[in-house]
Amino acid sequence: MTTLNDKLTQLAKAMANGDESACAQSFEKFCQENFQELPLPGENKLFDQAMWNASQFAPLSKGDQAIVKKVTGNMLEAINPVTVAVANAVATAAEASEKSVFVLRELVGQARDSAASLWQDMLSAQQWQQMVPAGATRGVGAQLVSLGTFERTVEDVRIQVNLGWLIDDNNLRVLLQAKDNDDNAIPQVEVRITETERGVVFSRMTNQDGAMVAPAVKVGPGQYQIQVFWSDKVVETPFFRI
Repeated sequence: MTTLNDKLTQLAKAMANGDESACAQSFEKFCQENFQELPLPGENKLFDQAMWNASQFAPLSKGDQAIVKKVTGNMLEAINPVTVAVANAVATAAEASEKSVFVLRELVGQARDSAASLWQDMLSAQQWQQMVPAGATRGVGAQLVSLGTFERTVEDVRIQVNLGWLIDDNNLRVLLQAKDNDDNAIPQVEVRITETERGVVFSRMTNQDGAMVAPAVKVGPGQYQIQVFWSDKVVETPFFRI
């Protein structure tokens, strides 16, 4: 009786003697003829080697790539769903840090309307609700790029933030209010401004009124984020670049 390993040994010889096209075709034919016996990846070294050799000469179509990704994901999830979830979260965070960074100066240029919409979408993606839209205004002697007023509710705590950038002085203006569902002030909520490379550049607690007022936080070029901490909770704004 011919075993699967015997067939794989014959396949390896056929693939070794053929050209690139013949190698891929031999493996495809083998899979079709032995569909019911095919091992899972990692179960048979001979099959893994044949699959690897064939893959170098037969690029997958987009449809096949999607199938392979789905099947592999299902296999990994069946082994350890927690590990898969953590890996996906890390990948998502890495992708976000590369792509989802809002450039404040976009609110001053010709594309300011689309920039304001982008900021609102970025807030929504992190469960913030925009209360007052973003935009640029000029006061007496200073131009303010306002990121508007936005709030987020976590359990029974409502955090409301008003954020702006004073271009001429290169300062951030941050006003924050923390209250519970009954509109009671929440003191000792920590507000941090962090910069990707330098870490925390500003930190202050809310007062007895649940308010934190920082009218002029000196900043320089960099990628920033507002973080709010209380109890065992933390909320973060999208990243923005100055």
